[in-house]
Amino acid sequence: MIRGEGNGNMIDKFNPSELSPGIDQKTLERLAHLFGLCLYTVNLDTGDIQLNLNTTRITGHDPDSLPNTDNTKESMIYQGDRGLVNGSLGEIIGGKRDHYHIEYRMHRRDSSIVWIDEVGLISGYNQEGRPLYMSAMSADMSRLRWAEDKARSMESEVRRLTQGTDDNTLAEENRLLRAANTAAAIIIGGFHQDYETVLHEAVQLLGESLGANYAGIWRNVEREGALCCFLRTHWTEEGRTVGAENNRVYMKYDDFLPGWKERLAEKQFVACDSSGLSDVFKQESSMGEAKSFMLAPFYLHGEFWGMIGFTRRERIPFTAYEAETIMSGALIVACSVARNETFGKLNMDRDKAIADTMAKGEFLSRMSHEMRTPLNAVIGMTSIALKEQNPQKVAGYLKKIETSSHLLLHVINDVLDMSKIEAGKLELAIEPFDFAAMMKTAENIVQVKMDEKSQRFTVNCDSSMTRMVHSDEQRLLQVIVNLLNNAAKFTPENGAISLTAVQKKIAENRVKLRVEVRDSGIGLTPEQQKRLFTAFEQADGSITRKYGGTGLGLAICKKLLNALGGDIWVKSKPNQGACFLFELEADLGEPVAALDDSGETASGASAPSGADRAAPPNWKGRTILLAEDVEINREIVETMLEETGVCIHSVENGKEAVEFFSANPEGFDLILMDVQMPVLDGLSATKRIRVLENPRAAEVPIIAMTANAFKEDIDLCIRSGMNGHIPKPFDPDILFETLNKYLL
Repeated sequence: MIRGEGNGNMIDKFNPSELSPGIDQKTLERLAHLFGLCLYTVNLDTGDIQLNLNTTRITGHDPDSLPNTDNTKESMIYQGDRGLVNGSLGEIIGGKRDHYHIEYRMHRRDSSIVWIDEVGLISGYNQEGRPLYMSAMSADMSRLRWAEDKARSMESEVRRLTQGTDDNTLAEENRLLRAANTAAAIIIGGFHQDYETVLHEAVQLLGESLGANYAGIWRNVEREGALCCFLRTHWTEEGRTVGAENNRVYMKYDDFLPGWKERLAEKQFVACDSSGLSDVFKQESSMGEAKSFMLAPFYLHGEFWGMIGFTRRERIPFTAYEAETIMSGALIVACSVARNETFGKLNMDRDKAIADTMAKGEFLSRMSHEMRTPLNAVIGMTSIALKEQNPQKVAGYLKKIETSSHLLLHVINDVLDMSKIEAGKLELAIEPFDFAAMMKTAENIVQVKMDEKSQRFTVNCDSSMTRMVHSDEQRLLQVIVNLLNNAAKFTPENGAISLTAVQKKIAENRVKLRVEVRDSGIGLTPEQQKRLFTAFEQADGSITRKYGGTGLGLAICKKLLNALGGDIWVKSKPNQGACFLFELEADLGEPVAALDDSGETASGASAPSGADRAAPPNWKGRTILLAEDVEINREIVETMLEETGVCIHSVENGKEAVEFFSANPEGFDLILMDVQMPVLDGLSATKRIRVLENPRAAEVPIIAMTANAFKEDIDLCIRSGMNGHIPKPFDPDILFETLNKYLL
């Protein structure tokens, strides 16, 4: 320790045991914080890091804003220094050194570079003696590095000026400096002119000041894991100012400039003759018959942004001073290009945001109309039916209420489908199914609507479709029905609509399916076709007002088919109908089981008939526990099941359901469980029932009855212990079919 006595000092060897009560971790962190030092400890097994606040702030981050990666620190280290850091860490882990002391660079949050001076050592071992913890202390050396660079630069300049520079050399240097400054002034002060014109003028001035016949700027970009560049703009001495801003010919640095990392390092440049660059690079850049070349790099925020290049037809090599002087002006040009790119991207994002906002605003207005129209019919017809005494008229009103309710449900389903797709949560069920039978189902669904308008509807299915197809049957059915409904909507009375499906064999057990929906309706202009598959839009506003619709149907169809590996497009002309076509590839499965004359499949299973579906099942002697908090929903279920003879006990929340079942486990044959309920939700209630000691608790069928109808919602119900799922609004056929599995 250090002691002071009188006017002198007496220095003893430092002994930590003499400190009382000792330097604990908090004191050490406090000292480091006051001095601006960084402290961190890494668990070498888990990768977890403990650090003080300075460690994050030195790179412009707060603890909550650190990048979340598998290796956070390595992702922030400058790529060229990662080998140094990892190698030093490997040496102390391997026991080759007891500590390391290195300087390296890290990326700040704003993309600038910070220099780090760091000391690290192994601070903990596991029971086997293997290194477990590594601790390090580091400091920000950026200001010192900047001062050292400035000092070296000034020393170099003084040395150059004192080594007998003559008047002609000074005059030439001044001329180049003025040219660089003028180029910078042009690019900075030319905001009122076309940007590309100003950029070309600045590049031309730099080229002419060097006596070059060519000048160009290349912009760096990452492509397929390799650093490439493309020609952003260039000038030639023939008087042509050529813009290359739309050029996207990418050239790999590894291909046209071997050793580029060292040759184009910061504050370095390449001066060579025609043999120093590849012929492909010279040809793509239109450099002509040049004899001397110079390439100087741009480093913005410590990153290699791009480069500027010049050529001469004579074999007059470019000097270091020419490179350094021109780079000072060219760097401002590069900064201007980077700024312009940022502004351009911001403008594009702004325009897109404005367009999206307008489209979604129009969509919300359209949605309000589409939802309020059937809702108005439901409310209005209900009010009229309550006052009507004639049973026949009441039945007619109820039929209109039913139609409007289904229309409202279709609108809601479209919105939910699109929200799922845009959130990236679309899930597909790829299973074998009978494609021809699915086509028949689509025909049955839309036939009534087409009969109402006396439309001629024909279905043509390829006779070679005799094997099961592996795809998502429900999603394909949704696409086909949507296309047919659109055709019916936009085709006048007595018009013609056709549905055609063919398959083309592309491998032993794989085919390409092609489906066409043709109509003789109003058709589409080329401009309308461009927006047809865009979400929240229809062909134009007049179509919305005249025919209705959310504008989501075709966008959903396209996204569903894209998810299945297919695509959809349209062929149409105004007033000449439309043909919607989609294609997708699918694997083939087993042969389709054909129906015989008795109505049974080859496996002996009976095909469902209309009479079977119409007859209510007989569930007399069975008892159901119904857990539902909404009274009208309880009334709907009780009324629907009234003709079956089943006995129903109703409760209003999950807690009551658990209590009722616990009191009489043998008294219930099935539980209908709503998911969203107060006090205790259906999922939690199911879990509590399943862990009851009575053996019946593990066996009783529990069926979810909820408006949460997405696949993950169904999966969540099954994982909680439920046996099945019935979506709301209730479909009587689905309700009877599901309960029949457990009550017969």
